[in-house]
Amino acid sequence: MKITGLTAFATRYTVRNGGFRLSGGRRFTGFPSVVLRIDTDAGISGWGEHASSSQYMVALHEGALAVLKEIGPALIGADPRQISVIHRIMDAAVMGHAYAKTAVDVACWDIAGKAAGVPVAVLLGGIHQAEFPMLKMAIMDTPEAMAANCRALATQGFRTVQVKIGNDWREDVARIEACMETAPLFDRVIVDANANYLPHEALHLLNATEDLDFIVEQPCRELPDNLSVRRRTSRPFVLDESLDGVQAVFRAREADGFDLAMLKLSRFGGIAPLAFVRDCCVAWGRPVTIEDMSGGGIIAAAAAHLAASTPAKCLVAGSFTTAYVEETNILGDWPNGAIGRLPSDGPGLGVTVDEAALGAPVFSIS
Repeated sequence: MKITGLTAFATRYTVRNGGFRLSGGRRFTGFPSVVLRIDTDAGISGWGEHASSSQYMVALHEGALAVLKEIGPALIGADPRQISVIHRIMDAAVMGHAYAKTAVDVACWDIAGKAAGVPVAVLLGGIHQAEFPMLKMAIMDTPEAMAANCRALATQGFRTVQVKIGNDWREDVARIEACMETAPLFDRVIVDANANYLPHEALHLLNATEDLDFIVEQPCRELPDNLSVRRRTSRPFVLDESLDGVQAVFRAREADGFDLAMLKLSRFGGIAPLAFVRDCCVAWGRPVTIEDMSGGGIIAAAAAHLAASTPAKCLVAGSFTTAYVEETNILGDWPNGAIGRLPSDGPGLGVTVDEAALGAPVFSIS
């Protein structure tokens, strides 16, 4: 089987309820996306996707399009089922830019699953659980509004909530205290500053809330600063933004920098590198959450296959980007509730892309 063509579509996702805020004054109302179709001489096509925001990740929409134009010609004639070889070809053509390569990787896994007649999760080692718990964010707001959001999520059946903080630590103490009143409704509460604290601010907050039992996520930007905070708290510690590549994960593990890992597909370059990191975390006894920054049904399906193929004891939760945006760009309903599952039992990603919703392609390579 050989790749005969790549076709890229540019689309945009609209954040529900008018948008949401993260630390540092960042506000998100929509996310640009590149949806990629890879065609083969066997008549099998696969779909991949990258969507993100330059406010959050080192990733640029126009950059993704430029990278795909650069690496596309090198992929013509390659076997998409040989995914390690595909990554070698991409890396030889363009160094770095893992976010853009995610779309190619996911499309190749879709083709490999369709060619084998099995879901991607089977190719990843097998389906450890057909259903798995989901994580949902309590978006930054007033303490009262965030506590009400937590109660609503518990009513919907969510067992893990991620409380968003990271501006003024004094105001964040009030947010945490309000949300922790709902803690008995959950299995775990994760408090996420999205890397916006200086170490002393994180320590002030942790000291002020030392009687509350929550998990700390990525209080500071740099790994050494997070390690400094981690050494001074007994709370479980999650890293997210610091885990921006395979080597970064190994450095963080060597420094005993995390108890749990938040893993995003676009940071690593797709399913193949993230599955490797996931398997390392499983071997280390470090549970993971599988997600991405944004996207529709294609990238959510990739996350679902990774979650389903993770041993239950080492999966904190899945997290679907479709829970936060209006569009999915796939046909049919997507399971956005408290229990996650694969989109279907079909081969590959198991989704049918709504090509009419994508509009005209921005470029094709053959």
